[in-house]
Amino acid sequence: MKKIFLLPVLAMMFASCSPNKQSAETTSDADSTSATEQFYEYQRAFTKLKWTAYKTTARVGVSGSFNDFTVEPGVSYGTISTLLDQLEFIIPVSSTNSENEERDGKIVASFFGSMMNTENITGKFTSITGNDSAGSVRILVNMNDIGYEVDGKYVADGNKLTVTTSLHLGDWKAEPSVAALNKVCDDLHKGEDGVSKLWPDVDIVIESSLKPVSNAL
Repeated sequence: MKKIFLLPVLAMMFASCSPNKQSAETTSDADSTSATEQFYEYQRAFTKLKWTAYKTTARVGVSGSFNDFTVEPGVSYGTISTLLDQLEFIIPVSSTNSENEERDGKIVASFFGSMMNTENITGKFTSITGNDSAGSVRILVNMNDIGYEVDGKYVADGNKLTVTTSLHLGDWKAEPSVAALNKVCDDLHKGEDGVSKLWPDVDIVIESSLKPVSNAL
C-alpha cells in the first residue's frame, strides 16, 4: 500500500475495508516481547565485591573482598541493563578483607593510606551496551583524587549477574602506593627467583543474585 495513490479509486475502497494485517502482527510481536521481558530487583545482601591482586614475578594471585559497600541503583527494579544504568557505589577501603588481618592492615595503611582522599572508592556505571544476557559496561572509578573510566563486561545467567573489570593502577597515578605496599611486604612478595614484586593491576568481580519481580510493578 506504499503507492496507494497510484491505484484506481475502486482498489482504494477495497483496501480501506481490509484489516491492517502488518500493523496487527507488529503490535502482537511487541506485546509478546513486553510480556516475556523479565524484570529484577537488586539485593544488597546477596551481592559480593571481590578483588584479585598479583605478587611475585610469576603473578601469583592474592584474592580478597570488601565487606562493606553501598550501591544505589538508578531504579529499584528493571531489566539487567536498566538496573546497571547509572548505578553508583561507595566502598570504604577500611573494609578490605583478604582473610589475613595483618595483610589487611598493610593494605589499608600503606596502599590506600598513601593515596589522596581515598577513605572511600566511589564511582558509577556510565554506559551499558548489550542485552539481558551479556554486554559491556563503562565504569567511572574515583580514587587518589582521580576519576578514570574503565571497560568491563557483564553476564547474566538466570538470576545471577556477574560484572568483571580490571584496574590498571597507573591510570590513577597510584604506582607510589603499589611500591609502598610492596616495601612493607617485601619478603612475602618474593618468588622462587628471590625478586619481590607487586603488579600494578587488580581484577574486580561483582556477583549479585537478583530477585525476579513482575514488570507490572
